[in-house]
Amino acid sequence: MTMKKVLLLITFLSIFLVGCGLGGGEVTTTEPIIIDTENFIEISTVAELKAIEMNKSYILMNDLNLYGEEWVPLGTNSSPYLGVFDGNGNTISYLSITKDNNYNGLFGKVEGKIFDLKISDFNIDYTTDKITFAGGLAGLTTGDVENVSVVGNIKINNAKSNTYAGLLLGTSQSVLEAPYDLTAFKANLISSNQASGEIDVITERIAFVGGLIGKSFNSIISENYVETNLSVVANLNHVHVGGLLGHNFSGILSGFEIERVSKNLAITNNIAISTISSEAKAANSYAGGLIGYNFYGDSSDNYSETAIVSKGIVKVISLLIGEDWGSSIESNFAKGILTYLSQEEDENHLGAFIGRGFGNNEISSNYYTSDNDLQYLESKVSEEDSLDSQWYVNNLEWEATFISKFLD
Repeated sequence: MTMKKVLLLITFLSIFLVGCGLGGGEVTTTEPIIIDTENFIEISTVAELKAIEMNKSYILMNDLNLYGEEWVPLGTNSSPYLGVFDGNGNTISYLSITKDNNYNGLFGKVEGKIFDLKISDFNIDYTTDKITFAGGLAGLTTGDVENVSVVGNIKINNAKSNTYAGLLLGTSQSVLEAPYDLTAFKANLISSNQASGEIDVITERIAFVGGLIGKSFNSIISENYVETNLSVVANLNHVHVGGLLGHNFSGILSGFEIERVSKNLAITNNIAISTISSEAKAANSYAGGLIGYNFYGDSSDNYSETAIVSKGIVKVISLLIGEDWGSSIESNFAKGILTYLSQEEDENHLGAFIGRGFGNNEISSNYYTSDNDLQYLESKVSEEDSLDSQWYVNNLEWEATFISKFLD
């Protein structure tokens, strides 16, 4: 890579992180932390769970009930969880958070790995006046999350700032470390997870809300299943809301197409079933059955089923992706109905696969079912065919086990 490209990448990354509230602050020097990912400490009680150390690894030995606890998330911005947490197939139930900890969930901020865990009947419900991150599993992670199931509800009223909320994660991100060598970049993996529940967000500034993840930043997202009802209002700024992801950004590699493709920052084999109500009172409303706003994030072999009602000065809505920049969109199926509430001077963009696109959008071999009058009429499928498993086998070459998840 040329020095010019490196400098451009560094500048772009710095601007993006500060602009999205994901970077900035003072740089401090600390002693290196030794992280133990080989030895797993057993957890059998709530007290043991609350007392975990951030640099050690754990295995959950049985179900835990948090009823009656005001949960304090494990891991903070200054001291994130760094180890490996093995849920061992067990369930943590009745997680409750009513006070904003900045990063909210069973975990707050995570840089390690979490897998094979169930979280049931969680409830996150608070009022705040600062930037906030919320998810049933974690507010923010830079690590891998695999085979985690969450069932619960999130309700946030943010009087002054941005809100990042998803039933699994508020934000998932993988950042490029200095000296910004693209060959060393490794995306984090969010795979084989399930999420079910409702999210209700009212925020003063920007809303990033997704059924699975509010904002994903250079993450690989595959084989997840979501059923959700989403209601999102932003008073002064944009809404980004999607059945799977509210806002997806893979643009750290934009302009470096060979490297970007080689890193395969893909959204694949996901299922998102949702109802979405989106209102941006003074700005743009981006809403999609799969992704609300997508920047250089390639998607393939996903199934989206949605009903979207949108309000905003500019409404950009789609059965699949609201607004898309420079992505490859291939072999997806989208189903549902799009409704917008509009005044005469409003600007409206509706689409089957994207509401509005910029850059070199590559759209191929996608199909949809809808009562709306949308483009790509040659790709429209009858309601009868959309309920026939053999149709998906014949036209998309999907496997029966995948098809059964949304038809059965």
